[in-house]
Amino acid sequence: ELGRTTRKWGGQTVTEKTARPAALSLVKPAAEEMQAPNPPPDTDPAFLDELAEQTAGPERLKQAFARLWAEVELLRSEARWQELVDLLHPAQERFPELMEAGFGPSLWGETAFALTQLKKYDAALELAKRCVQECPEDHHAHARLAYVLYDSLYAAKNREILLHPEERKARIELAHKHFAKAQTLRPDNVTQFYRQGMLYKAMQNKPERALPLFRTAVKNWDALSQQQKEARHQERKNAVKALYQWASCLLTLGNAKEALEVLSRCLEEDQPSQYLSMVHKYFALGKVHYAAGNYEEAGKALDFAAVHANAEDHDYVFELRARTALAQNKPQEAQKFLEKIPAGRRRPYVLWTEADILAAQGRLEQAKGVLKRAAERDRRGRHKALVRLAKIAFRQNDLEECLKWAREANAFCRQTYQNPHDEGLFWEAAALYRAGRHKEAWQVAGDLSILRPNFPHLRELKSRIARAMGSA
Repeated sequence: ELGRTTRKWGGQTVTEKTARPAALSLVKPAAEEMQAPNPPPDTDPAFLDELAEQTAGPERLKQAFARLWAEVELLRSEARWQELVDLLHPAQERFPELMEAGFGPSLWGETAFALTQLKKYDAALELAKRCVQECPEDHHAHARLAYVLYDSLYAAKNREILLHPEERKARIELAHKHFAKAQTLRPDNVTQFYRQGMLYKAMQNKPERALPLFRTAVKNWDALSQQQKEARHQERKNAVKALYQWASCLLTLGNAKEALEVLSRCLEEDQPSQYLSMVHKYFALGKVHYAAGNYEEAGKALDFAAVHANAEDHDYVFELRARTALAQNKPQEAQKFLEKIPAGRRRPYVLWTEADILAAQGRLEQAKGVLKRAAERDRRGRHKALVRLAKIAFRQNDLEECLKWAREANAFCRQTYQNPHDEGLFWEAAALYRAGRHKEAWQVAGDLSILRPNFPHLRELKSRIARAMGSA
């Protein structure tokens, strides 16, 4: 016979047909006497139902995350940064299940990158730091935090945001810390060595510290197999840029010959990809040749750069081309190159070259007027205009005027850079020597010897001062 019973299934009451037991025997078999009594019916079978559902939960969350990530990658590929932030932030409110399942660092990291592109650095830093706290041994977490700091420092340098000097210093130190940690976790990386090199070079003006980092970035790329290079093709761009910056550091440190070798390889490596602009590459080549005294080759490279350049945006190309012509004793040709830069857009360093061209043509009064205008406008390089004024005054045998400008250049550098200006000291000593004030000249020349013992022509000047003092 059939009876009816009820039970819960999935939160609903279900009636089932059950077999009705036969008449009970009053005497139980011996075997049955040994068995434990039947357990009481489960009063909460929904607990087991929920548990059964949870076995599929992790897979369901992975699928949900994969769908979300596909949308994230689409927005990132189209640089739709604000939409990406709107989608993901704040992750705790929008995706609590994913956060509970451990996907938080991925969501924070992607949001931090998008916020960085939007120049919202404080919010980006908060999320990037949270990633590092959650995953202290993850390369990407440290690299991302270092990148946010690095990009914020660039934004401050370009006056897109304001940073207090102490905050700037703190961000530089923190960026170095996390670049170093990322490098430790992945010592074969290219990008983190390149970026830390740029931090030293562009933010701290320390080419000697940057150079080994650029060299390591290139070395790491060279050590990869072809298969590894294809898998990590995104890093090739930074390997090429590291070559460019490596050459730049060598040139700054006075090694034009090796700089030319490294830059030549950079041009070869960049040929198919064009990661670097034609203007930048061939300007750099011209600059290296100019420093090496190869003026003919410098002129050719700069002429090629000028074809792709705009005189207002790339004034440095035409300024160096003019200076190259001046070095070849062609002041008229130099003037023609400089005239391509609109007069109202000439920055102080262009004015210095304009004054040098005028001076080479014997138009000293006009040169002095240009230099005074440059000195008034320049807050960081004022000493360069002042020392040129000192040299013109020396040429005119106006020794008091020469002393005035040379000392003003030294005073400016002491106040701005905490050191006197080496060339200013040289022309101060030269003016004192010519004025017959030999003891004072010897003292100033001695100060220059301490500051720059190998300054060009210092040994000859000191020798002349010593002979004059001896004959006296």
